[in-house]
Amino acid sequence: QRGVKQGLRTFWILMRVMIPVYIIIAILARTPVLPAIADFFQPAMGIWRLPGDAALAMVVGHFVNLYAALAVIAAGQWDPDAVTVAAIILGISHSHLMESAVFRLMHLPYAVLATLRVTAGWGLGWIVAVLLAK
Repeated sequence: QRGVKQGLRTFWILMRVMIPVYIIIAILARTPVLPAIADFFQPAMGIWRLPGDAALAMVVGHFVNLYAALAVIAAGQWDPDAVTVAAIILGISHSHLMESAVFRLMHLPYAVLATLRVTAGWGLGWIVAVLLAK
């Protein structure tokens, strides 16, 4: 019974993030705003063979959480390779604001760890993107 309550509480927390982000992105996709953002970032995201709107997923994934990034990805029309590359990047490097507090409590050097995570995530993402392109 306690596990069910805890599970429902966690589900509610996740849905409070994912549903609004999904709705906002879906609405923005039907306006000139999201396409303009995607076009602006397409050259940079193209290095990882990601669509331009991946920039939004990366920003919210790095600074908010993975679930918000999933909502952005779900609202887009990404191919499986792009989803895989984004998942690798964000799986390694995500939720930096929240985790900085955790690392601080553990007396760990956050700047070093954040740099390592970002570099490893984007680096491995690029390697996988190149391998998938062949």
